[in-house]
Amino acid sequence: MSKVNLFVPCAMDMFSPLIPKSVISVLEKLGDTVIYNPEQTCCGRSLYYRGERDFAAELAMKMLNDLLDPQDIKRATIIPSTDCSAYIRRYFKELLANSVVPSELNGFVQNVYDLCDYIVNVKGVTSLNNRFNARVYYFESCSARNLYKLEDEVHILLRNTEGLELIVDEDVNDCCPGNLFFANTNPMVSDQIIEECVNKIYQLNVQYITSTDIECLQLMDAYIQTLNVNMEVIHIADILNSEQSL
Repeated sequence: MSKVNLFVPCAMDMFSPLIPKSVISVLEKLGDTVIYNPEQTCCGRSLYYRGERDFAAELAMKMLNDLLDPQDIKRATIIPSTDCSAYIRRYFKELLANSVVPSELNGFVQNVYDLCDYIVNVKGVTSLNNRFNARVYYFESCSARNLYKLEDEVHILLRNTEGLELIVDEDVNDCCPGNLFFANTNPMVSDQIIEECVNKIYQLNVQYITSTDIECLQLMDAYIQTLNVNMEVIHIADILNSEQSL
């Protein structure tokens, strides 16, 4: 059995703390031993994008200290978020270039994976024998598409989910103000983007919206709660861990 680190995004830890249990369950089904350090906090992504690089570097160093095992620098770190995993892959080397042994830093960064990428491309698994009887729209976040550059991994896993009907529509704008800095500084534009996106998805008669990124789902859920509609958000990990017919 291989050991893997689990890093839980702060937005998930604070507002959706049950999702990590699904992540752990999925990883254990793959034969992995999951290492979770309860001292972990935040990767610093939001701070970095706001220009607070010194604080971002402090959090990056803390994350490395919490998760890096010098005896096992190539241990995979799994993150159920393309937002955070893409940020770590792209910017940790820059932030910590003068603070960490290069081999250790490179070994850590190169083995950070989004959950779906890890399942399909590292473990070589395309079906988890999960069941989820519902019409589901996959919201491909900007981070998944443009930063992490996921390809068909999520579609493969969803299409191989028993009972799940995957709904696809190219007319839906898969973009939301998941970068909370934008949402906070441009609230009216943010609200309009979310409303247009969710309303288009609702017209597809779906029951659930799923995504790799909790920030997107939380923003959409906030708008959905203002409507009287039979539609919910669900993180991809909860679908992959589902075993019961709904």
